[in-house]
Amino acid sequence: MLSTSVFLALSLKCAASIHPDTAQEVARVESGFNPYAIGVVGQQKGIFPKNINDAISHIKILKTQGKNYSVGLMQINKSNFNKYNVTEEQLFNPCTNLSVFEKIITDCYKRGGTLKRALSCYYSGNFETGLRPEKTFSNTSYIQRIGYIVPSTRQDRQENDSFSDTSAITIVYPDRVIRGPLPVESKTEHKELYYPTQIVRGNILSKEEEITQ
Repeated sequence: MLSTSVFLALSLKCAASIHPDTAQEVARVESGFNPYAIGVVGQQKGIFPKNINDAISHIKILKTQGKNYSVGLMQINKSNFNKYNVTEEQLFNPCTNLSVFEKIITDCYKRGGTLKRALSCYYSGNFETGLRPEKTFSNTSYIQRIGYIVPSTRQDRQENDSFSDTSAITIVYPDRVIRGPLPVESKTEHKELYYPTQIVRGNILSKEEEITQ
């Protein structure tokens, strides 16, 4: 099983056009991050070989039984092998598997127009099945099992939640900006100052000088 850090590094390298969160959630549901995982259509439990030789042995058995199956990290279905010119053995390579996943889901998105429809298309080949609850999976749909927390859906939720209650917080700004510390309140008494209504120029005259003038 691949660690989260290893998977994300591979996703950025091998499926660069797909957001790593999207790829991560699909891989979690499809294979549990096991690059040798094999899913048999119609069977709820998958096959989880420990190495590539074990995985190839299981594939040989499934072929003789005429089973429909998907392989690898992103569970690429056998119907896509010829279309993308790959073999089961090649798809047990995580980077090759991610590269084919990128091509399939990109095509689904272009035709479906939304991420939900693209995920349904990737899962089932059509735009509806992945949206419907399935009894074999506790009445959950593929979209629900994905968690619908891939980037665009997560962004949709955040945008809806961010503006759900605009009256919850009221921000009040002061009409003046005070810079520096507030002055210390003085306890000394200040005498009142009176200013003349007229401007006095020159020397101030004494009363005697005023009389003589």
